[in-house]
Amino acid sequence: MKKWIYIIAIIIIVVVAIFVGKYLFKKENNINQQNSTQLTNKIEVKNEVQENTLMNDIPISSTQSEKISPNATLILKKHYKECNHIIKEYAKIPEEYVNLTKEELMEEQDGWEIESFSKNEIVLIKEVSGVCNEHYVLREKDGTIVVYQINKDNTETLKEETGIATEYLTEEDRLRLKEGIRIYGNEELNSTLEDYE
Repeated sequence: MKKWIYIIAIIIIVVVAIFVGKYLFKKENNINQQNSTQLTNKIEVKNEVQENTLMNDIPISSTQSEKISPNATLILKKHYKECNHIIKEYAKIPEEYVNLTKEELMEEQDGWEIESFSKNEIVLIKEVSGVCNEHYVLREKDGTIVVYQINKDNTETLKEETGIATEYLTEEDRLRLKEGIRIYGNEELNSTLEDYE
């Protein structure tokens, strides 16, 4: 009988120990969660303060405030509607454009659009009616090759008498010169004339 009393007493002690352990574990877990939540809130507040401090310390740079340098290159592009050619002209930046922003430059331009903008290079483009002034035709005149510029109204104006004799050219080249050899661009003109020399 004493044996049964010991067994019952042990079972009661184990059950009470389990309940006490659970109670203490829950209480400690709640305290840890509260501490963790408080610590997380402090960290979040501290991070916000650091972010705000960092944002205030960093200077904000934008392309809108970028200004034209006095050493910038100005590229003017003219797009001719009829021949669909684009002629580029390079120039030093005018004094009145120095230190202008993109917005200020837009206000100064009449008929030109800003294709690209940086402090070192400005590209402006404009559409122009007619044909560009780099259309030429080579013809034979008095036994030499002559260069004519083709005007907007498709008339020809004498540009240059080359002095290149046609008598030493092939029959095919002489026939082409009688019909007129059309050329676009100064580079192609110079290259073609070199071929005939």
